[in-house]
Amino acid sequence: MEVKVVSKESIKPSIQTPHHLRNYKISFLDQFTPCSYIPVILFYNAEDNVDEFEVPQLVVKKSLAETLSYYYPLAGRFKDVHYAIECSDEEVVYMEAQANFNLSEFLENPHIPFLNKFLPCNGNCLQPCYNQPLLALQTTTFECGGIAIGVCMLHKVVDASTMSTFLKTWAKLSHGEGDETLYPDFTSAVSLFPPIESLPIKFQRNSEDFYFQGSKSPMRRFLFESKAIKTLKANTSSKTLPFPSKIEALTAFICKRIATASKSLMDAPKTLLITHAANLRPRAEPPFLQKSFGNLLWLPFAFYDPLDTNMELREVFAQLTAENIKGTHTHNFDLKVQQVWVQNIDSECAFASINELLESWSTIENIKIFRFTSWCNMGLYDVNFGWGKPVWVAHMGDLPDTRVRSKQQCVFLESACREGIELWVASDDEEIRVLEKDSEFLAYASPNPSIICMTKI
Repeated sequence: MEVKVVSKESIKPSIQTPHHLRNYKISFLDQFTPCSYIPVILFYNAEDNVDEFEVPQLVVKKSLAETLSYYYPLAGRFKDVHYAIECSDEEVVYMEAQANFNLSEFLENPHIPFLNKFLPCNGNCLQPCYNQPLLALQTTTFECGGIAIGVCMLHKVVDASTMSTFLKTWAKLSHGEGDETLYPDFTSAVSLFPPIESLPIKFQRNSEDFYFQGSKSPMRRFLFESKAIKTLKANTSSKTLPFPSKIEALTAFICKRIATASKSLMDAPKTLLITHAANLRPRAEPPFLQKSFGNLLWLPFAFYDPLDTNMELREVFAQLTAENIKGTHTHNFDLKVQQVWVQNIDSECAFASINELLESWSTIENIKIFRFTSWCNMGLYDVNFGWGKPVWVAHMGDLPDTRVRSKQQCVFLESACREGIELWVASDDEEIRVLEKDSEFLAYASPNPSIICMTKI
């Protein structure tokens, strides 16, 4: 199997950005967010009404230029890396590629490392922000006429929610459905969390170390089918978490198996620091618009000592639930979890909290971080450019070589059949190598099953 890039060009907004919008200030949460690309790949079957390979590509290119007029910062560049984007309509990277095989061949036996061939650049790797493209895209056409759209968006500017909203807007514009309601909200994030003009160098270094601990790591994909998820939800239920969500139940189960793996590997296993990204948009009072642009995320976290017999993991994990994002704000990191009251927090308060976390974490040697995030219920399977909805939404392949610092984390995505949930794990930690052979874990999780089978369930 081979994927060959046949063209590379620059796409600019269809309408020039007005002069008064040329300077876009990022928020403090953007400042804290790593400079790496968020990767996602959407696979589409060939439709009978698509007669030529060029037609879909022409559609997406034209509507992409229109979408950039709505999302004008994405066509800009960081000139002041820690403060603002110059919205100068420079361009986004657009590539076209050709695969010498049918889409069905790949979906029947998905080779995870090969997924990077469908992406325009390296995902989840530390990048220099200055003058870096904020958006890169690649369309790959299969011999059967199927299409893969690979998207990389700079995390310093957007979170997964913004990425999803961008993709849905792009798809609507491909149908000619553009109107004023599609314009993003560019003010909420920066008004609540204005940028801090002089971030301490140590803070910047600690935040990079917090996100980018690893290097080359294989990507693993597991499927939890609906029956397994229902069982895990019942097992996770407790007094403090009587009705766990699917993601809560899965995260608790995975962390438990990681803790078990850690204990089997060493007599004195490291304390686990568990983080789970939380979308602040629905948790503010009043809620932010879903189309609010930027990084509106918070990282609730919990510590878990695998050797503490008095510490029940599901009780610790209950502190990471959505309800606690609205809890009382505290700077006391002796607590198992930090809680944030969205209405009463600002940039200085957020900086103090994050800085204290980073300072505490950087001075503790016997600790290991496991990061979780969920892209479920974001509508990625509803992104329809006119040739049907995606048959599969994938994350990325293996993280690059050891010379590149990589972001290691666990990502939840809806499965192709929309009934189950996929877990994508990028990590070469010993615990993960034990996990993928753990019989109790594999009783609920299927390693990298066929997509063809999944869509027929």
